[in-house]
Amino acid sequence: MRQLIEFICNELEYDRPVACAVIVSSTGSTPRGTGSRMAMAEDCRCQGTVGGGPAEAMARRTAARVLQAKTSRLLLLDLTGKDAAAEGMICGGRLEILVEYIAPLPENKNIFKELAQGYNSGQGSVLYTIFRQTGDLAEVMLRTTDLKLLPEGLGGKVCSRAAKTRLPFAEIQNETIVLVEPVRPLGHVIIAGAGHVGRATANIAALAGFGITVIDDRPEFLDPADFSPACRIRRITAFDNCFKEIYTGPESMIVIVTRGHIHDQTVLAQALKTRAGYVGMIGSRKKRDAIYENLRGQGAALEKLARVHSPIGLPIGADTPEEIAISIVAELIRERAKG
Repeated sequence: MRQLIEFICNELEYDRPVACAVIVSSTGSTPRGTGSRMAMAEDCRCQGTVGGGPAEAMARRTAARVLQAKTSRLLLLDLTGKDAAAEGMICGGRLEILVEYIAPLPENKNIFKELAQGYNSGQGSVLYTIFRQTGDLAEVMLRTTDLKLLPEGLGGKVCSRAAKTRLPFAEIQNETIVLVEPVRPLGHVIIAGAGHVGRATANIAALAGFGITVIDDRPEFLDPADFSPACRIRRITAFDNCFKEIYTGPESMIVIVTRGHIHDQTVLAQALKTRAGYVGMIGSRKKRDAIYENLRGQGAALEKLARVHSPIGLPIGADTPEEIAISIVAELIRERAKG
């Protein structure tokens, strides 16, 4: 999502329009669900996906027409009939895809800059897109991150439904459709330690869609060229108070893989004071028990220590830094799936 938002921001900043395809609704078996996005520039460069295969090919063709006509469209795809099977679309579901023309206007530039800033902070925001369908055309009437700007009566319905889910959804009122999209990392992973395991974990977690922040006090280990573009690199002077300027909310996941027991203990002591939903620390059980004993002596609550995942990662017999990273990310994915 971060690359998609930055792609849109960059095109708009250079006064180039974008066609953005987003799944409004899906029923049955479909490759992707509501909120999945793909953006196309005027030169047909694309970022993101609405599922791949013939369905994505149709979305791309529609996006090209949208850019040429400068009008938004609603694409209805039936993946259940004989025609769909002939095209290799064997999913067996139905998709509604809004293919939106986004002009490089100041208000659009500001909205997507705001989305990028919220995403990069780890806190995220919510994008509301209100449109009306006329045949296969769509009139986008409002795009905002401010719930208060929704039409009267619609905001309450959105709030009520949003309280039950953190997933994207569409709410319909008369002929008006509002698409509600939480725009935030699929888990914000803060990795303390940029050594071999930390670097591999960052890059693999980025592939899995996590937002990544890597912190270390060694500049030679923080070369951006060694990390995925989705990773934010932060040099600190020491691991004392290392979360001071980093958002650590319930959706945050702290991974402790520093270069030594002392640093691990220092970071863990601070992690226990955050609201992070997941805290994991690398090391043997013997090392873990020694650190826990030290922290208990400093007043750490037993119930907080019991929530720490240590040794970190799923038990898959990992040995190399890359294998250990895979076991860690597998555990992060499992925890993310729990919600």
